[in-house]
Amino acid sequence: MQTSVYRLAVLSDIHIDLENGGKNTYFIHAERNLRRALEVIRAYDCSLLISAGDQVTNATGAEEEWRRYRQILTESGYTGQVLEAMGNHESRYAQYGGCTIEDCRREFVRFTRLAEKPVLRPKGAGDGTAYYAYLDDHFGDAFLFLALENGCNTNQIDNFSDEQMDWAEELLARYTREGRRIFLIQHAPLYGDGVGDNRGEPAYEGSIRLSDAKGRVFKNNRRFHRLTRQYPEMIRLSGHTHVDLRDKVNYRRDGCHRLHIPSLAGSTRLTKRDGKPTLDRTFYGDAAQGYLAEVEEARVIFRGIDFLHRRFYPEFTYTIERKQNHLY
Repeated sequence: MQTSVYRLAVLSDIHIDLENGGKNTYFIHAERNLRRALEVIRAYDCSLLISAGDQVTNATGAEEEWRRYRQILTESGYTGQVLEAMGNHESRYAQYGGCTIEDCRREFVRFTRLAEKPVLRPKGAGDGTAYYAYLDDHFGDAFLFLALENGCNTNQIDNFSDEQMDWAEELLARYTREGRRIFLIQHAPLYGDGVGDNRGEPAYEGSIRLSDAKGRVFKNNRRFHRLTRQYPEMIRLSGHTHVDLRDKVNYRRDGCHRLHIPSLAGSTRLTKRDGKPTLDRTFYGDAAQGYLAEVEEARVIFRGIDFLHRRFYPEFTYTIERKQNHLY
């Protein structure tokens, strides 16, 4: 029998939403769902809580949303580590001209735990506002948090800088040599990749592309894609599409282990319109889904859960075995 080393909670798309001071809130159940999830996570005794991005909605400025997010974390009494990836909504207000992308990055770092130990930031990170980071050693495991750093429209841009990809490649190579178990957390899946969406006929247009409609190549998106194939034992966690666990596009093994996390604020369902695959974009607020995981020496067991109703989904449990001798 395997012995649990630690317990891990995985969320995504929390979407604290206070558009126009709360007058135009879209994700109306976001705060309630986060509070309920934190109650469950405390009871489950998780030493680490990971969020795969879009902690805030950021339609008319995110500072008050960030403050509410941190307030909910504090009031929950959860004392484990909380670590977040930077999603596309973190920079959304810059798209509307309300601030710059650099402002959004600084705000993200200010209100998350990226500026705190034991999270380690890249060396030479300019003014210190490193919005991608890593947790070097949690019971021997390594966690890399990549950032969508160049804007909100994920499917239309090269999402990563040369510096971020150089940093990620160096760390992945080192941790592989050391025989670490590696978790890579990055908000958006690749288009047509089969996690969080259909593989053959994708329903969601907003995922990461390798090139645009005119054939312009996104070189660092391609570097990111290669990383997902180069390290087959890496565990890659992403959200972004909000697709419900019940649509059964949660896990794939070709390339690295890839796991989709639905939205805590409300899931959406795959459907068809005029014969073409699409999302119904209902954002069901009564489906506050994510994972609670048992991390053992030789495997990780991700258990799909509805945090709102405190109900596990046995059919959406994914066991990822570690290779013999714990080496990749």
